[in-house]
Amino acid sequence: MKRTLYALAAVCLVALSSGCAHPISLSGDASQLVGTGTSKVERKVGLAITDEQRKIEITGPGGGGDKVSYLPYRDLEAGIYLTLAEVFRDVRKVSGASDPKVQAEGLSYIVTPTISTTSFSPSLLTWPPTVFTVELSCKVNDLQNKTVAEVKVQGEGRAEFDEFKKDFSLSAKRASDDALKKLMKALTEVSAKLR
Repeated sequence: MKRTLYALAAVCLVALSSGCAHPISLSGDASQLVGTGTSKVERKVGLAITDEQRKIEITGPGGGGDKVSYLPYRDLEAGIYLTLAEVFRDVRKVSGASDPKVQAEGLSYIVTPTISTTSFSPSLLTWPPTVFTVELSCKVNDLQNKTVAEVKVQGEGRAEFDEFKKDFSLSAKRASDDALKKLMKALTEVSAKLR
């Protein structure tokens, strides 16, 4: 009987300490990115995100020993696209510099984003992260694959229990919104090189 109780206690302890990965989304409020009224660069650009990148799933810490999982490229693609559309005259989705659309549609630049994230929560009772960061780095290459501009921004989002109990992704969405606003500002600042 004692052995059975010890074994059961050990199984429970392992289950509690390992936690589980709860899915969240990084897709924020894209409407904040539209209609900024900034002067656009009169160029067509391609946003290069591959199908493989869209499938990349990140698992990171949440609260209570649990983990969260998300697909950063899939979740942020629309926001990055809208950000580019506010800076450039025309944006197309491409798989990379060798995509036939690059020549066929007369694109001037290829924009390749790199996304990294962190999540954190000191809570022992709730799993959603209370602090989330999204780092966006975008290389703007010409058709000879020469980098003509590169920007790097970091967004941060915070949410406490009273806020996220209706939206478990709230800190992640806030971090995404913050990063995309900063990305738009950074791209606008380097746009003189791209005209």
